[in-house]
Amino acid sequence: MRIKSLSFLLIFFISIPEALPQSAQKKIDSLMQVAESANDSVRLRIYNRVSFYYIFNNPEKAKNLILKGIKQAEAKKVYFSEAELVNTYGIYYDVSGKSDSAKYYFEKALNLSEMHGYKVITAMVINNLGMFHWNKGSYEEALDYFFQALEMNKENTVDSEDGTYLNNIGLIYLEMGQYEKAEEYHKKALEVRKRYGDKKDIATSLSNLAIVLGVQDRNKESEQMFLEAMDLAKSENEQGKYFDVLNGLSKIYLKLNDPKKAIQLLEELIKGRNEHNIDRRSNLVAISRLIKIYNGSNNLNLALKYVEMGDQFLDEFPDSKNSVVEFFQNASETYFRNNNPLKGAEYLEKAISIKEEIFSTENANTIANLETKFNVAEKERNLAEARAKLTVQELEVERKNILVYGTSAAAIFIGVLGFLVYHQQKLKNSQLKKEAELKTALAKIEIQNRLQEQRLRISRDLHDNIGSQLTFIISSIDSLKYRLSDAGSAITDKLGSISSFTSQTIHELRDTIWAMNKADISVEDLQARISNFIEKANDSSEVDFQFHVDESLLNNCLFTSVEGMNIYRVIQEAVNNAIKHSGASQIQVSLSKNLVHTAMSNYSYKIEIVDNGKGFDVEKAELGNGIENIKKRAKDLNGKVEVVSETERGTTVKLVY
Repeated sequence: MRIKSLSFLLIFFISIPEALPQSAQKKIDSLMQVAESANDSVRLRIYNRVSFYYIFNNPEKAKNLILKGIKQAEAKKVYFSEAELVNTYGIYYDVSGKSDSAKYYFEKALNLSEMHGYKVITAMVINNLGMFHWNKGSYEEALDYFFQALEMNKENTVDSEDGTYLNNIGLIYLEMGQYEKAEEYHKKALEVRKRYGDKKDIATSLSNLAIVLGVQDRNKESEQMFLEAMDLAKSENEQGKYFDVLNGLSKIYLKLNDPKKAIQLLEELIKGRNEHNIDRRSNLVAISRLIKIYNGSNNLNLALKYVEMGDQFLDEFPDSKNSVVEFFQNASETYFRNNNPLKGAEYLEKAISIKEEIFSTENANTIANLETKFNVAEKERNLAEARAKLTVQELEVERKNILVYGTSAAAIFIGVLGFLVYHQQKLKNSQLKKEAELKTALAKIEIQNRLQEQRLRISRDLHDNIGSQLTFIISSIDSLKYRLSDAGSAITDKLGSISSFTSQTIHELRDTIWAMNKADISVEDLQARISNFIEKANDSSEVDFQFHVDESLLNNCLFTSVEGMNIYRVIQEAVNNAIKHSGASQIQVSLSKNLVHTAMSNYSYKIEIVDNGKGFDVEKAELGNGIENIKKRAKDLNGKVEVVSETERGTTVKLVY
């Protein structure tokens, strides 16, 4: 589990269980005594700090104190404290696992801080919204919020808070597999934190750097950095950070082939987080890792125990997407090894579905552009500062000339100087514009190269990991069918159905990998893919297939990978529907430019699938999942689909976009 950073203004943070040590309770009591005799602003700030402490140790006390503070802030019109307390109320709900309420109060705090111009609180809330989206697996939204918080923090020149946002940006890059960028941002965060001597946050940065080293197989370096982070967390009595370090170190021990140490650390951190109610939502990572360990040692009873624990966890935290893919994959293997292929296939399907949702090509494009947007904003700010300095210098020169030469001479001089400065500035602006255009073009090329590398990495991962697992499933099912050859037909038919479903999943996975490996898909690529599909359909049926592509589209028409995949899936779905339901003897597929002047004429391309089957009454028939899938893909293309059918005269599916 990566260690995330919350941006909170606190004098202290003591992460201790509900049974408070006497020294901690004395600090709380002392602060509350100060609050009773202090002015409104100081009292409300103390309420905020104490309630934040109670969020992790006594949630009910925290809620009551926050609500008390918000009520007083509203009555006394102390808007700064109101915004601060509402933000802390959002944290209370986020820690409690109530994400909808957390989002509501974070957005309310953001509105309050922006309304009154409290930029420090605005940056904090934006960071918290980033972590809210991170917990839901929405990486592009999270990264956007973190860059916004970093940019706003630089505007406010609160340099000590940069470490929080740099740390979180590094974690998102780590999630996306961009390890060099992750290491770069974590080192920047560590540099800031060492400069200000914050040991708790130094421990966080050390732990996250250790994680980056670990994924690059620099395991001994990673172990040493984890141990250093562990010592710091202990010395600062930071139990939450200590548990996070245990989790990361357990992964390194697994890579160093020492599962006993890993199991000991994982069991300690699950027990500790549950007992002290510290970041319990992170336990799914440890649960998934224990399942994997016990699968590897063939201890299926213990593996099933932790699968059940993970299911209970997801009932409590249903929107925890960050680690759920690994959990579903490991649980799938447990059930297959335990001779339960139906449950195994169910969990594997969940893993594939969520992985595709998180790592879509669209998300990769969005995330790659976010850092560019931040860098451009930073360059614009630096340029504005340089221009401001130049303006000050010019004013100083003008003042001296007026004193030396007098009013009339100064007027002439200023006119000439103004013209020269204007001309020089015009030339300089022109040069800066050209340099900016060149840098932007180079940045776009670099981004495209990184996107292509990312697509290749993801496709290799899908092919090597998921593809091999699906092949293993088919082999296992065929083996079961052979062993159960004397069993009833219901069992062998069910196994055959599962094998067929898994084979189809492999074909669809290969189609997805084909699309992901291409930045653009030409009509020729699409034609070859569709022709291959039609040839396979020909082999399994007696239908006469005809496929035609308008010559005007060849050699000069490119689709994005997403467009090409959607067009291919629409044709595939329509052809399959015709084969299964129409009884047709002929199916025609055509791809052409849309030249017809109708209500659908505002689109550029037209795809038609026509069969001569028995047809149906469109108004009365209940359309199945096939037509609904076609309509959904048409919507994704920003296009329109039309289904025309007459009884005994066949069916036409027309897509334009």
